[in-house]
Amino acid sequence: MSATTMKTPTNHRPLLAAAVMLVLALGAGLYFSGVWPRTAAQVVREAISQPLGAATHADVEIAMGIGRLQIGALSQPGALVAGEIAYPDQNRVTRAFAIDGDTATFKLREQDSQANNLVKYHNDAAIWALRLTPATPMRLTLEAGVGENTIDLAQLHVTELDLKTGIGATTLTLPRQGLVQVQIESGVGNITIRVPAGVGVRLNTEGGVGNVEFPDAYVSQGKVHVSPGYETSPNRVDLTINTGIGNVTIQQISE
Repeated sequence: MSATTMKTPTNHRPLLAAAVMLVLALGAGLYFSGVWPRTAAQVVREAISQPLGAATHADVEIAMGIGRLQIGALSQPGALVAGEIAYPDQNRVTRAFAIDGDTATFKLREQDSQANNLVKYHNDAAIWALRLTPATPMRLTLEAGVGENTIDLAQLHVTELDLKTGIGATTLTLPRQGLVQVQIESGVGNITIRVPAGVGVRLNTEGGVGNVEFPDAYVSQGKVHVSPGYETSPNRVDLTINTGIGNVTIQQISE
């Protein structure tokens, strides 16, 4: 399928910020190439299982440091989130769960002991594989540090998504149903956004020094790009992307 590539203007950000992002990009390249040494770390593995309880809505926050973040849908009923996480033993992961009225709040956050050090450890075993309840309306906040991320929301009832990526590649599949507000702030690396069939998209791009590529059929009005049938579709995504360094690709899929 042909696509339109748009070069995102850089004059909306200070030159200093662009320079910092460039340094991070170069550092990331050296990091992943193995030129810089990495500190081996022992990995802690931890099972995650949180029942939903009587809540009918959910607010979920997941923040990972270095590794691969994998998000998908649960098959078993009754649980809010389940899966396994693995992280370096020098880090700490905090968990919190509460129910306020009809809303369950769950937070899972990694406290990175080397957060201010560009040259970090590397361990391919650091994987967070988590599944979320598919039927419950959910506000989802995700933060990914350094690594490759696969976020499949196709079967989830996400109403709001706030995604922040650091260094690495991210593949995001949007929900198939509902009205969804999506905010993405990218760092250094490429993001692929997969749009299921029948989902309308209103795309707004901001800042950055990267490229945003979207299907030719989208109608462009300045920084806003709208897919065919968006206004009348019962399933719509309002997508705002604040680009960093790298490419963002919007793909239409048949699933």
